[in-house]
Amino acid sequence: MKKFLIAIPMAALLLASCGSSDTSLDEILEDKEDFEAAANSFAEGNAKDGEEYFSGLLSEVIEVDVKYREVETLDEMDAPVEKINATLDSCLHLIKDAKIALNKYKSKDWPKRAEFHDLTLEWFAGIEGLVNDYMRPLAEPMSKPDEDWTDEEIEMYEEMQDAYYDFLDVDERWVEFQHTYAAANGFQLGTETIDVDALVEQDMASEE
Repeated sequence: MKKFLIAIPMAALLLASCGSSDTSLDEILEDKEDFEAAANSFAEGNAKDGEEYFSGLLSEVIEVDVKYREVETLDEMDAPVEKINATLDSCLHLIKDAKIALNKYKSKDWPKRAEFHDLTLEWFAGIEGLVNDYMRPLAEPMSKPDEDWTDEEIEMYEEMQDAYYDFLDVDERWVEFQHTYAAANGFQLGTETIDVDALVEQDMASEE
């Protein structure tokens, strides 16, 4: 459906600014490759303090968010069902890897880390639910024009919309918790927000 409202309002994600690190996150996380590199470093267990943990966690979430948002663009294009399913597979794979990465830091006692860990798992679970319960069954309908959707497919789409709005509560709590976590760990969040839509364009262009 061309009215797909699946994009998560993660534009509110904030970059860290001049905290305990010599290089602020808004200087090193600028494009798709930056976030991939940060996520890979985080997955290797390289975060040494609360601020570096935030950088890595943010990168993992952004990678999942970007892949999830790509489905909206594919729907608008009436992309082949194989492409849509492959993108959904990639989204779930990123979540699986991110969970493994998070578990490497479960013993860390950085302030509010445990709460951020649990909230992030809740966020991932929300995305998994949307993908498995709704987007996967709608992959074939998304590959065809709106006028070819059946009543049953439209009904499932509307159910997904309701589930999406329920998920927004988790998303909003995750975004707000950035401030709580940053304050507890002695660094500040900058005023620059992450242009996730631009990252989606970069990611899709790199796959062509």
